[in-house]
Amino acid sequence: MRGVIINILYFDDDCIMCNTFAKTIVRLDRKERIYFASIKELDDILPEEIDSVVYYSDDLYMKSDAVIEVMNDAVGLEAFSIFKAVPVCFRNRLYDFIARNRYRVNMGDSCEINPTVRKRIISS
Repeated sequence: MRGVIINILYFDDDCIMCNTFAKTIVRLDRKERIYFASIKELDDILPEEIDSVVYYSDDLYMKSDAVIEVMNDAVGLEAFSIFKAVPVCFRNRLYDFIARNRYRVNMGDSCEINPTVRKRIISS
């Protein structure tokens, strides 16, 4: 009997950009294999500089690798693996820039989790 892999995207649920990303994953993940949890649940586990997206499936992925892997799993193809041709240092530099500036997109707006995402939130 094969073990069941639980796919969890940990994201900053206070961030409009991160919530939009989660909503996109829900739309792409027609087989409903990916669930969500707040990144705050990993506060005592992860280094402080990882504060926006972490993906757990067959392994633990962070930063740009997390984005690539969750997109692959959502569409059911390895199509986004093409981005792994870009060296991880460059991918993560871009990721870090976006992560550092993501609250500027909010422009003071409060963020509510989309109802389609909320249905798939799990909590520990």
